[in-house]
Amino acid sequence: MKRKGNDIMTRLMVTFSMGLLAILLVIGHAESAKIVCVFPTASKSHVLGAQALLKELAHRGHEVTMVSAFPLKKPPKNYRDVYIPIEDAFSTIMSDFMQGGSRNMMKLFPKILRVTHDASNVTLNSPELLRLAREEQFDLALVGFFMNSFVIGVGELFRCPTVLYFSAAGSGLTNYVGNPAEIAAVPHMMLGQRNPMTFFDRVANTLINGVEKIMLTYLRYKEMPYYESNFPAEKGFRSYDDAIRNVSLVLLNTHFTQTVPRPYLPNMVEVGGIQINVKPDPMAQDLQQFLDGAGRDGAIFISFGSNLRSSNLRQDKLDAILGMIRGLKQRVIWKWDQDEMPNRPSNVFIGKWLPQDAILAHPNLKLFVTHGGLGSISEAMYHGVPIVGIPMFGDQDSNVAQVVKEGWGLSVSFDELTEPLLSGVVQEVLRDPKYREQVQGRALLYKDRPMGALETGVYWIEYVIRHHGAPHLHYQGADLNVFQLALLDVYAFIIGVLYIVYKAVVLIGRKLKRALFGGAKSDQKTKNKQKKA
Repeated sequence: MKRKGNDIMTRLMVTFSMGLLAILLVIGHAESAKIVCVFPTASKSHVLGAQALLKELAHRGHEVTMVSAFPLKKPPKNYRDVYIPIEDAFSTIMSDFMQGGSRNMMKLFPKILRVTHDASNVTLNSPELLRLAREEQFDLALVGFFMNSFVIGVGELFRCPTVLYFSAAGSGLTNYVGNPAEIAAVPHMMLGQRNPMTFFDRVANTLINGVEKIMLTYLRYKEMPYYESNFPAEKGFRSYDDAIRNVSLVLLNTHFTQTVPRPYLPNMVEVGGIQINVKPDPMAQDLQQFLDGAGRDGAIFISFGSNLRSSNLRQDKLDAILGMIRGLKQRVIWKWDQDEMPNRPSNVFIGKWLPQDAILAHPNLKLFVTHGGLGSISEAMYHGVPIVGIPMFGDQDSNVAQVVKEGWGLSVSFDELTEPLLSGVVQEVLRDPKYREQVQGRALLYKDRPMGALETGVYWIEYVIRHHGAPHLHYQGADLNVFQLALLDVYAFIIGVLYIVYKAVVLIGRKLKRALFGGAKSDQKTKNKQKKA
């Protein structure tokens, strides 16, 4: 009897286990989604955050497809790359920067815009992307944005909810959900992180935001033909404005500790540092040994990002940096885009593409010489490494200026760069412990979150998938024009009503006055006439 009872229990346990396994398989299948990411940019650093997010989604069982110019060397399971050859689109512009050419962004804006639009248009018309749209169905489209808002139609092309990804902080260029600008209290990124703003700061902020609105109007004018040609209404695509209203979510690769406090709508989510690995990936053996052997003096990392090529540096600026390096005790790792470096000092390690995150995480890394891109600043802050910034263009000036203000780095102008100046600044940051102490304090603030950047990004992507879009997060303010947002139409209506009421009261008062006092005057005149008679 006892054995028979054990057999029954065994069968029940096996049946229960098989049933549970079947349920888990069904649930896992139901939660798995097909995600396509279209990132039509020639800037590899902009793509890194989206790649990190997609890799994590792939690890969690989702099928992801990445359309970009930067395929992974070792993609994980469930991750598919679709390569579009646009990676050299900005090469001429970037080469000019390294030669000391004009960095006036207002003058360069039309040229940058043209290159951006062309690269995005090439991506949208690539046979590979069009084949995906014809042959496959996706549950969500993740779209990389940078002055190319006509690619908003990607969600329409795949007939699925749309999430936008920006490798920058919130601004008019990133605001497609109607997030309040709060010009009186939130400085524009081109003004720098000024908190609080003075009266004249607010004047400047108002003017900058006004210029930005004009620029956005110009952008819309330039981009509408691209949208209408790629997503024509006669083929059933929504209008440009309706496509924007259909955006479910905006992911921003920034964090409030890097900027000033500002309001964000629920569908604008900060995932600053999403590309940073909590546990850095292993480095190549030769690089690991080079850093491990740096000893007490440590090492310095030099990188001008993914767009700027160090080999294109103007000769006098290159000589100044090399001269500074020769006077160092530290070892130096330099992101160099060629196999050899002319006159390379003996203490320099070069690499075409280096694991920046892992290098900055190494305990022997003492200083980061950088162009000041937002990704580089974020990674230096996260790992507690002080910087010497040599800003080149765009938001890099304000990024480095904020670091200097916070006290964890110094800045050197490219135009004024000389060997003595650079050597003095580098030695100052290396010698004075206050720079490292300040950045380590910033690192604590940056890391102190209820949920990591990657987990936050994954949660919100899966949230949009679970609910088949997020129209319930749509903010009505996104549908109002500037007069309606400022309540000018409401104020005009109220003033008009009050004016009409005022006029009516005056008119009624006059009539009552005539009715009451006009009769009394008439009676008095009659009495006066009778007395005279």
